[in-house]
Amino acid sequence: MQLSYRGVKYNTNKPAVQVTETQEIGHYRGATYHVRRAANVPARRSADVLKYRGAIIR
Repeated sequence: MQLSYRGVKYNTNKPAVQVTETQEIGHYRGATYHVRRAANVPARRSADVLKYRGAIIR
């Protein structure tokens, strides 16, 4: 998927996460919903490097 932020275009690849619906029931602002849990959470890659105001965060 191609995205853009302030005119800079970049591609992203979102990992697919499988979810399973549990028997738990939640309520939020009067609405009822079934709680879903992630079946397999992908591990974060150590190669991800973030940059905030010029400082590199690992």
